Amino acid sequence: MGTVLHVPSCVRLVRVEQRPNRRPGRAGSSQRDTVRIDGSPRSTETPVHRRDTEIVDTAAYAKRAKAPRRPRALLASALATTLWCATVVVTPILVCVILGWWQAGATGSVANVAAAAGVAWLSGHGVPVDIGPMHLSIPPLALTALIAWRLAKAAAGTTRAIGGRDTAAVRAAAGLVTIFYTGLVAGAAALCTTGPFTVDLLPALLHAVPLIIAATAFGAAREAGVLPWDTASVWLRRGLRTGMITVGALLACGAAATGVAFAVRGPVVADTLRVYGSESWIVALLSLLYLPNLAVWAAAYITGPGFAVGAGTAVQAELVELGPLPAFPVFAAVPNATLPAYATILIGLPLMLAAVFGVILTYRSPDLRVPRVTTAATVAAATAALALGLLAYLSGGAAGTDLLADLGPDPLAVAGIGGVQFLIGLVGAALIARLFAVHRRAAEAELVRRDTVVIPEPAPSRDDGLP
Repeated sequence: MGTVLHVPSCVRLVRVEQRPNRRPGRAGSSQRDTVRIDGSPRSTETPVHRRDTEIVDTAAYAKRAKAPRRPRALLASALATTLWCATVVVTPILVCVILGWWQAGATGSVANVAAAAGVAWLSGHGVPVDIGPMHLSIPPLALTALIAWRLAKAAAGTTRAIGGRDTAAVRAAAGLVTIFYTGLVAGAAALCTTGPFTVDLLPALLHAVPLIIAATAFGAAREAGVLPWDTASVWLRRGLRTGMITVGALLACGAAATGVAFAVRGPVVADTLRVYGSESWIVALLSLLYLPNLAVWAAAYITGPGFAVGAGTAVQAELVELGPLPAFPVFAAVPNATLPAYATILIGLPLMLAAVFGVILTYRSPDLRVPRVTTAATVAAATAALALGLLAYLSGGAAGTDLLADLGPDPLAVAGIGGVQFLIGLVGAALIARLFAVHRRAAEAELVRRDTVVIPEPAPSRDDGLP
């Protein structure tokens, strides 16, 4: 009589044929391994002609198949990273506003305190706001850089959560984070319109959305590894890198000039802070947030066009026309006289920086021919000019009406004059350095040819060797 085997409905029998085990010491063995998921013994002795049976639990397989789908993971990760991005930036701002409110005697409602924190957060996106009669449209670039960094991190985290490695994942992650964050900006603009604060929704979105799109797209593409930088030509990458380094060096010089201006006019800055009494730390904190703006203004001053501190004013190396300025530490460091004769060397600083980096570009590109080196230097000059003009545009705006309705440098003038200096310095220095590099390589090649000792190849066998 046969044996009746009762198999549950959720268990499926699968026959698996295995080859004989050929390990040493088990030759000719007819042993087979039977894998049982239900916990039964793993190995038994069976004849060679029989097949093994593997019991597969279909219920366990169905349970494993219930993995989170990609759209669900995308939605959850985008929402979580966007909220965390906003929380990381808004929380310190809210804490500082609350401390200032307590320091001022806790006058005013809590709604106005929350609206002040929201307005400060929106101003970091370049959103123009109205605080009573004052129109403020100058973004604190320190806060703007922090927001852009956190947005890139949020998009990168979303891309990592869904395992994105292509452009479709970049579009999905960056697009969803952009939608969620734009909703937060729109909600903040609607809720902050209370008390003395007024924020228009359409201008807020027009100023904030480009920053959001650029930051999220960069973060997602970098995480997925699909940046166009990796597939660009060698000369294009070197030109872009050299241009950005040149602008960074010029901004560093501008920051150093700003520090020197604050040090020279230190007593005036201290007197300005004493006007605010116990609230002077708030004014000092605001001044720190606008220090990157001052570095850009100083770079424009060094480049030549200078900047304006009010309507009808100009601050240049050879011309200073100023009107009455408010008591604020930032304006206390503004030069009130022309540049001394011993400091006129600063005017040629952009040209000298461009020449230095043009030489570095040439000596780092020995594999490129002269036309490619010239093209890379031209790309570097154009990149530096565009970056400097964009920073000049972002650093300016208005901080009031009438006199303070025009602050900052002229972007077109800065980009034009700076671009000419960058072009002359980068291209000229690159070509001159190329001539010296060619002669140096030729001399090195001749020296190597003279000092080269020919080593004979080893004999293939002992019999072929020399006696």
